Amino acid sequence: MTNHLTLHFVTPEMLKAAVITAKYDPILVLASVFTAVFASYISFLLSARIKGAQLKNEKLFWTLLSSCFLGAGIWAMHFVGMLAYQLPIPVRYNIPITLVSILPSIFASCFVISPNLERFKHLWFRSILMGLGICSMHYVGMIAMIMPAHMAYEPILFTFSVFVAVALSGLALKINELRQTTQNKQKRVNFLAALVMGSAISGMHYIGMLSMYVFESSHTTYLANDNSAQLAQVIIFVVLVLSLFLVGSMELRARSLLSAKLKAVLNTVQDVVICFDRQGIIEFANPPTAKVFGFDQQALIGKNIAILLPKKHAKLYHSFNEDQSNFGKSQLLQGCKNCGQEFPITIAINPISELTNAPLVATIKDLTDIQNQEAFTQTIFDALPNVLFIKETKSLNYSHVNKAAEKLLGKSQEQLIGLNDFDIFPAEQAKFFVKADRKVLNSNNSLTINEEPVTINGTTRYLRTHKVIIKDSIGKAKFLLGIAEDITELREARIELDNLHHRMALAADAANIGIWEWNFKTDVLIWDDWMHTLYGIKKSTFSSNYAQWSQTIHPDDYDSVTNSLTKAIANNEKFHAEFKIILPCGTIRYINADGRVYGDSIVGINSDISKRIIAENEVLKLAQTDYLTGLANRNTLTKFAECEFRKAKQENSKVACLYFDLDKLKPINDTHGHIVGDFVLTVIADRLKDITRKTDCIARIGGDEFVVISTDIENVNQIEKQITRYLNAIELPIVLQDNELLITVSIGYALYPDEAANLDELLNKADKRMYEHKSKKHDHANNSQPQVNLS
Repeated sequence: MTNHLTLHFVTPEMLKAAVITAKYDPILVLASVFTAVFASYISFLLSARIKGAQLKNEKLFWTLLSSCFLGAGIWAMHFVGMLAYQLPIPVRYNIPITLVSILPSIFASCFVISPNLERFKHLWFRSILMGLGICSMHYVGMIAMIMPAHMAYEPILFTFSVFVAVALSGLALKINELRQTTQNKQKRVNFLAALVMGSAISGMHYIGMLSMYVFESSHTTYLANDNSAQLAQVIIFVVLVLSLFLVGSMELRARSLLSAKLKAVLNTVQDVVICFDRQGIIEFANPPTAKVFGFDQQALIGKNIAILLPKKHAKLYHSFNEDQSNFGKSQLLQGCKNCGQEFPITIAINPISELTNAPLVATIKDLTDIQNQEAFTQTIFDALPNVLFIKETKSLNYSHVNKAAEKLLGKSQEQLIGLNDFDIFPAEQAKFFVKADRKVLNSNNSLTINEEPVTINGTTRYLRTHKVIIKDSIGKAKFLLGIAEDITELREARIELDNLHHRMALAADAANIGIWEWNFKTDVLIWDDWMHTLYGIKKSTFSSNYAQWSQTIHPDDYDSVTNSLTKAIANNEKFHAEFKIILPCGTIRYINADGRVYGDSIVGINSDISKRIIAENEVLKLAQTDYLTGLANRNTLTKFAECEFRKAKQENSKVACLYFDLDKLKPINDTHGHIVGDFVLTVIADRLKDITRKTDCIARIGGDEFVVISTDIENVNQIEKQITRYLNAIELPIVLQDNELLITVSIGYALYPDEAANLDELLNKADKRMYEHKSKKHDHANNSQPQVNLS
């Protein structure tokens, strides 16, 4: 019998020897494949526990358990397959090597499955590791074979077996990953992953067996019957031991976790938990017991539970033994501290199991803080100035009222508790209150009632009441809380204020004054009715902000008004401005605004001053213009000329004066009357306006005499061109209803400062040239075209 403890590949010398042919038991072959698939399936199920485990130690436990199961499955599959492999020679196995051969598969499984080995998470690396683990287990197991023959491997099939193990392992691991991320059909995907992993294990095994050749040697002996009892015993023993180990580990782990969780829960529960037998002897007490009762936790073990209760309740547990219907019911009792002090508690007792003599467990809650909180809450409840009351939802009877409610209703708390609204108020008011209560309960929403009248002993008070539902632990309405504020004085003050505002509004309306308030921090603008009238903006379209008001200011006045407003706010001084606004219809209106800063707001008034401004403008216009033509008068002409003369000196420019005299106005007045004569003057004035530049000034200084002061003159040619345009425009026919009038004009000019030092000299020089022009026109009266000679 030989055992080389090494792997050999087929050599030419070996091929000279006879090959010993083996055969397979098909049932055992199928059993080996089933073993591989089953072990893979269970292992993948166990590995799923790793992801859901919350504790580090629990993850390690499931990792080891899954690894051991998969490694043992690979090992069992191999040796079941070896039982199916039947040689006609005696075969034994080296037991230590056979047992050691299980380690590579367990080791590889641990690396592949463990979630803590992040550096080994690449699929290709885990595939290689798993495949090598399967191959190592197989070929180490083959080394354990002891037989009177030589065993060797064909290299290509040997390599192919390794490739099959790696490739199929990678595919199985990938499918397992998809199973963990797939929500649907997890069982089917898990079975598919197990089937592929089982194929990897079985395929590698039988390809490896196919690559193995057994050659006769000089000491080869043959057997009539195969004897694999030793291998079968080893397989059974190992599988049994591993099964017991796995089952025992799972049971111990489950008990350990359950015990740890129970202990953690009991230690963190704030209530007292005590376990005792049917005679009342304490077997367990959690840490809060020492805090609540003042006894050392361990010192209570073995003592009777009666030590924690006053004498009148000491035999409480006996009543539970006699009447088990009390189990689970909470009772309000007194507890007894180590110092003898009694305090309120609730206690509920339950049996640990359904057995007749099973121990009991008591859950005890200390109500001392709750009593203190109730007293504290009642003190606050009574001290609040607002009226507070609580009604039961079913009957709507009062269950709690505070001192303010006593004072308002004229009854004590003892008298009010248990009454309803019909017992306290007149019938109509009581119906109103009950209807409002039912509305809150039916809608499941809070409700605020403003100015709710309450009549007590003939006196009516007004309340603002807010009603809220108080629900129990399961969300069911249990009480109705009412919070009422007495607003009688506030209501009277508001009515008086409204009356005052009404009187002020009447006064403002009579004076055409609008009142406004602008909070420059929040940008809220408040207008009274007259402000909307002044600005022509309806209340429905008013946005109540600064921007809408500022957009109504005329562009000519916008900067001055806003600057004045900004300055007033910055310096906390009075605001005053007179400005134009544009109404929505396009009309211009003049506004006088005054205001004063108060905190973050500025309050003021607006009034319409359009009539005054228009009258002032009209007076100013009459003082500066000709009443008939609307052109500048002599006074305005003088101011304009003096200003332009100063500018001409600074800029070294020239100013021209054109003097116009109508030639045939008197005959028109005599023939057609002064009305037509005035009409002719207005037409001539309009024609002068159309031709004259905006920078020049046109004035009427006599009955039919006009003057144009023209600025920025460069030479005489420029003046000649202007005179030609004026002549062509003025001497066009003037159309009346029944005929046409022909007007001629004489024009003279003068230049400042070349020909005059002031306006009078300039007018005299221009007037002289005008008469020269008139004289030459008279001499050439027969000419069809007017001749202009400015020499």
